[in-house]
Amino acid sequence: MLNEIFSDCFAHKDNFLTRIDARIKMIFVFGAIITTLFSRTPHLPVIIAFLSLVFLIIVRISPKIILFRLLAPLTIAIVILLIQVFFYGITPLFKLTLFGFHLVGYKEGLFHGLLIMGKVTGCISLIIFLSMTTPVNTLLRAASWFRISKTWIEIATITYRYVFVLIEDAITIRDAQKVRLGYSNLSRSVRSLAELTGSVFIRAYDQSISTYEAMQLRGYSGTSKVSFEKRFKLKDGLHLIIFSIILSLLVTLNLYWR
Repeated sequence: MLNEIFSDCFAHKDNFLTRIDARIKMIFVFGAIITTLFSRTPHLPVIIAFLSLVFLIIVRISPKIILFRLLAPLTIAIVILLIQVFFYGITPLFKLTLFGFHLVGYKEGLFHGLLIMGKVTGCISLIIFLSMTTPVNTLLRAASWFRISKTWIEIATITYRYVFVLIEDAITIRDAQKVRLGYSNLSRSVRSLAELTGSVFIRAYDQSISTYEAMQLRGYSGTSKVSFEKRFKLKDGLHLIIFSIILSLLVTLNLYWR
């Protein structure tokens, strides 16, 4: 389950989205994110999020997996929404009494909170769309075509590789703690979680040293060669036109809803 949530296994499947050139998808996603961030109403971000999720479902990606990937940013967005509703604005919308505290919800805060929540959802949906339809190694090679720093690409490659190593270590430690009743009550759970976190940080530090030494033994000189030699084809031009039309429609809607 964790591998399906965090890995790019879906991006290696053959479908009409994975066959589109990574550079074209990156251009479209970047343009759509900029459009989403400059949106003045929550309508456009919601449409972008809906279209992104629909395309993923069409290529038979489980909605449950998509929801798991959206869960963390959506939780943060909901917290921001609540903060905006109760602490931003001047026009009272409703009143709420909770544990002896009188809270007032404001109309401006609700709109502003929904706008932020929509932008977060729209941008994250676009990132999920890109990551679930393009393998990580292809994305990084395409980034080199856009003249992204080779140092950044190298760090991203190593990070992605060893994230799963650390996840496996964390799962092993957690299972060992469960066998020893490390989560049998609240105090033990807190202590076990602290020990788990510390162990993972220590493993990460030890792994970084081991990886660096192994790379030096293999002739690592401080930089690695990353390039994207694939040439654009006629079908890539067609895909670019289609994505440009979609992006133009989104920009038009954004201007219309102002």
